[in-house]
Amino acid sequence: MVGFVQRVTLLCIGSLKTSWIAAGAQEYVRRLQPLLRLTMEELPASKKKDEAAQKQDESERLLKALENREGDIWVLDEAGKGMTSRAFSDQLQRLCDVGRPVTFVLGGAYGLTDAVRSRAGRVFAFSSMTFPHELCRVVFLEQLYRAAMIMRGSGYHH
Repeated sequence: MVGFVQRVTLLCIGSLKTSWIAAGAQEYVRRLQPLLRLTMEELPASKKKDEAAQKQDESERLLKALENREGDIWVLDEAGKGMTSRAFSDQLQRLCDVGRPVTFVLGGAYGLTDAVRSRAGRVFAFSSMTFPHELCRVVFLEQLYRAAMIMRGSGYHH
């Protein structure tokens, strides 16, 4: 991982409102700063009352934000395929080796439409368990940091 400078974008719906979750996310962003060029893009959560309408509205916003996006697009979704931390690190390393930027997409609390999933080159999941939407962002950032540490040969992952 010598000279590891990867362009990574986390495109997500909503902002973090729970203070301890926001603090955790900020900590991992701080740790990632020297390792990669991380851009956080937050799109506003839908204000629609109906869950299906909210999911549709947020998915349309994500698709618009993904127009003309350079590089690979990975979507985090409960319907995705799970992978180990080491496999995630290996996939990220392959992108680094060819210098491809990657955008990771995290939908809103009610998930994503098939249109967003079909836009992605890869759809993956953390677990078959359900997590609070805000917490997913922190877990993702930790896994991104863990992947970078694995590439670096650090003892963080053991």
